[in-house]
Amino acid sequence: MNLHLIESSAVLGMQTTAEAERAYWLSRRNDAVKAPEEIDVHAFHEALGLMYPLNWSTSENGEWETFMLQEMVCCDVTEIYARCGARYFRLRDVCNLSHAQIT
Repeated sequence: MNLHLIESSAVLGMQTTAEAERAYWLSRRNDAVKAPEEIDVHAFHEALGLMYPLNWSTSENGEWETFMLQEMVCCDVTEIYARCGARYFRLRDVCNLSHAQIT
């Protein structure tokens, strides 16, 4: 991370540093997000057994199920697993997504 200042003001330097750091972490967070990919039933259940799931939810009719891993990949991005019928998916996204947003 490079910081280029055109003035020698300590206040400006602190603000620029904070803004640069925020931009850096937002960039890392965005890079950690991954689109859904289809996985097999074994990968889904293996992930479910890794640790106690975060935000585990199932529909009343059992048609879909989602859960997240408690361990974050970067910032608030975590692995998310979803089952829709007989199809299974893995993605990475922020941990505050609702289950409706995931499915």
